[in-house]
Amino acid sequence: MTGFEHALLLILLTTALSVIGRWLPWPQPITYVVGALAVGLWPDFPHVHLEPEFFFLCFVPPLLFSDGWMMPLREFVQAKRTILILAIGLVVFTTLVVGFVAHALVPELPLAMAFALGAVISPTDAVAVSAITERLNVPSRLTIVLNGESLMNDATGLVAFKVALAAMVVGSFSVRSIAVEFLVLALGGFGAGLVIAYGIGCARDLLRKLHGTDPLIEVTVSLMTPYAAYLAATMLNVSAILAVVAAGLYSGWRDPVRMDVETRQTTMTVWATVLFWLNGLAFVLLGLQFPDLLAAVSGVYSPPQLLLLTLAISGVAIAGRLVLAFPAVYLPFLLFPRIRRTEPRPSWRSVLVGGWAGMRGTITLAAALSIPLLEPDGRPFPARDLVIFLSFGTIVVTLLLQGTTLEALIHRLGLHGDDTLAREEQTARIAAIEAALKLLRAYDTMGLSSEETAALGYVLAEYEHRLAALTAEGETRASARRRRHASRGFQLEALQTERATLDDLWRRGTITDNTYRPLQKLLDHEEAMLNTRMESKEA
Repeated sequence: MTGFEHALLLILLTTALSVIGRWLPWPQPITYVVGALAVGLWPDFPHVHLEPEFFFLCFVPPLLFSDGWMMPLREFVQAKRTILILAIGLVVFTTLVVGFVAHALVPELPLAMAFALGAVISPTDAVAVSAITERLNVPSRLTIVLNGESLMNDATGLVAFKVALAAMVVGSFSVRSIAVEFLVLALGGFGAGLVIAYGIGCARDLLRKLHGTDPLIEVTVSLMTPYAAYLAATMLNVSAILAVVAAGLYSGWRDPVRMDVETRQTTMTVWATVLFWLNGLAFVLLGLQFPDLLAAVSGVYSPPQLLLLTLAISGVAIAGRLVLAFPAVYLPFLLFPRIRRTEPRPSWRSVLVGGWAGMRGTITLAAALSIPLLEPDGRPFPARDLVIFLSFGTIVVTLLLQGTTLEALIHRLGLHGDDTLAREEQTARIAAIEAALKLLRAYDTMGLSSEETAALGYVLAEYEHRLAALTAEGETRASARRRRHASRGFQLEALQTERATLDDLWRRGTITDNTYRPLQKLLDHEEAMLNTRMESKEA
């Protein structure tokens, strides 16, 4: 079977597991891992061999770039202290504690490789966490902190991992040299990512001026941006990971106001498909690697030893996060009076949920599998299989333990969301509609034809209806929700009737494809907008 056929088979398997996962009461990553593990035990299923550097290059840049692109910068900046303390403090703490514990349990494991293991399992997985928090009404600040921490600890964890691997190759290291190297790699990588993203943005602006907007070209450039940042930083010997994160943050701030509607919709659709493939394939590949990993380490360690090691490392990672989460959040309030005066103190329930939301996933897998097969002198890289196996075990344990209990914990603690986003949305929509009405009412109807006057009256009535719905007094949230559901039902039925009529006209040959497809696209757009408005209202 060729590599291309392997890829098609893996995408088909990912799609099938995605369908199955919709019926199961836990996050999709668990279904991917368990399902692929079961398939991988089937002797006739094709063996998939992963090249370390290819896997890392293929999966990590677009995943980190998309996380950065979607990160709301204002909220990220407001929560930066908590995010950075968790992203840096927890990474360093997890790296050291897991490293020392692993070295103590397995003395033949070199200390540098033990630290590499700690760095690999220090990043949390945003996909697994958001799969749960998106379904629940949790405080918006908690969501921002978890997503921001996941973005930044991916970067800091992978930088720490690269430093540990370099120390393993050299054979020695010092705390001072590691700290200096970490800062150089981090600052250089972040700066390189900003420069690359800025340059690509300027090039896109120039192309729009010269040739107009082409959504397909825009999407292609967007997909290539994370790889450009990654490869450029690699050539400069700085952190490619932070370069990708910086490029994603800058592009997420810049792109939404520079793209037109068609380009923005096309970009979001294509990126959603790519991320669906990459996130699913990463976990599927994780499950498929288990038989080979087990075979590689079972010759040295017995199954009970491997189970105890996996549980010990996973337990240390989980407990370490819980132990450090509370002082990381509350110590600044105790030490700095200004913070106590200007910021609300997070509830212990939010901190506990944040500490328990420590599932590991794609980045951990990609980092572990990127460990070289051979050292520069040609010898096998020491303890590679054991580190990958323990990383795999930590991913599975955290997904199965924390991923299946996080939602129940949130319900048990009675943690509820706030109405910050809803109030902001209503304020923004009212302001936008009032500005549009001011413009429309300023038109001088004396110079308009009867058709233009009628059209203006229609548009004015539509905007006034929207404003009245947003500013209605005496309407409770429950009654507003019932009204929106009823309105949505009528609108969907009307759209479905329109679509059925168009379909019938097309099938009978009354209208051609050139007439049918644009009208179909218009109806699809109206239905998508209706669903989006309803989802935002119910969030």
